[in-house]
Amino acid sequence: MARNKKKSAGFKYEHPHNSRCPICCIIPPHMLENVVVNGNPEQRSWAFHTLNVSAQFRGRRNVVGSVFFAPSPGEKRRTIYDAKHSQQLPGTLVRGEGDPPSSDPAVNEAYDAAGATYDLFYEIFDRNSVDDKGLRLDSTVHYGVKYDNAFWNGDQMVYGDGDGEMFQRFTKSIDVIGHELAHGITQYEAGLQYYGEPGALNESFLMFLVL
Repeated sequence: MARNKKKSAGFKYEHPHNSRCPICCIIPPHMLENVVVNGNPEQRSWAFHTLNVSAQFRGRRNVVGSVFFAPSPGEKRRTIYDAKHSQQLPGTLVRGEGDPPSSDPAVNEAYDAAGATYDLFYEIFDRNSVDDKGLRLDSTVHYGVKYDNAFWNGDQMVYGDGDGEMFQRFTKSIDVIGHELAHGITQYEAGLQYYGEPGALNESFLMFLVL
């Protein structure tokens, strides 16, 4: 997943090792770069846009979830935000733990899948959330415009809506959500950098997680 600096159809890719805040994406850059080179004009446009948005995000670190909260083991605390197609995180709070379902399916999918993943960690592995200390599970939906990815940024989950052609909204797949949240476990347990061989190990540890 890690790649050296390169140019692909005018896109300059920044090596994650040089980034302040590497992000763990479900769609690796080389797949999107391939679309930029080989896709039709519309596909090339949205793939190029997604790569640029991801590169811009790597250059900054947004502080979210700064209030410490340590719930009892087995107690979920999910918080869902709506970026409203902006790139500002976390966005507008739209659903908290115990709130009724939203009229927005992406909000409900992010909420339900975060809960299912928490239950798996707790019931099967006896782990209290991502950090084993009851970390709040924050998620942001509707990130960017036709953003073709979902990622864990070190603090929270972020979901794009997809372009509607090659990718649908990323909250629809519980496998995506479980996989990306598990990057948080690697972060707290092993602290592997997300580049080169450590990055490959980071990804390989998550291949078992098929919910």
